[in-house]
Amino acid sequence: MRARGFTLIELVVVILILGILSAVALPRFNNASTAARVAAVQGQAGSINSALGLVRAITAVQGPGTAGAEAGITYVTMDTVQIRVWNGYPDRWCDGVAATQAGFTVPSGGCYLSTAPVPSTTFTFYGYGSGMIPNGDAGWRIETAPGPMNCSVGYNYGGSGVPVVTAYTSGC
Repeated sequence: MRARGFTLIELVVVILILGILSAVALPRFNNASTAARVAAVQGQAGSINSALGLVRAITAVQGPGTAGAEAGITYVTMDTVQIRVWNGYPDRWCDGVAATQAGFTVPSGGCYLSTAPVPSTTFTFYGYGSGMIPNGDAGWRIETAPGPMNCSVGYNYGGSGVPVVTAYTSGC
């Protein structure tokens, strides 16, 4: 009785087909990863803009909040989280604007004037002046991106005017 199996030619053809499929599919998978990071950055920027509106609404309805030790600083409570507010908008530290984001935990001991990274889910938060976000802004970045500095959301606010939220996606 003769044993049945695959011939060498059949195996080579299958390997060749798998190689062609992987060459076509891999770039598409990579583009999906880039698109997912871009969408995450844009979603984070939208979430921050929404939080700015919520803080403004809270201060309009309930007043400016509890006075802080520094001039222009107050504290308001959003859900159960205390938010550091500077002249009506969230401050640029992790107990300010970063604390407005769901799931973010302010480190014990606080983070006022700290540029240390604070990891949280997909993003890592950096306070103002860290040099880790374009233009020295405070913000969030995706550390696993090919260019994390330019796969980020910047929060620019100097205590007057309206904060500017910028999504940087060229490094995603």
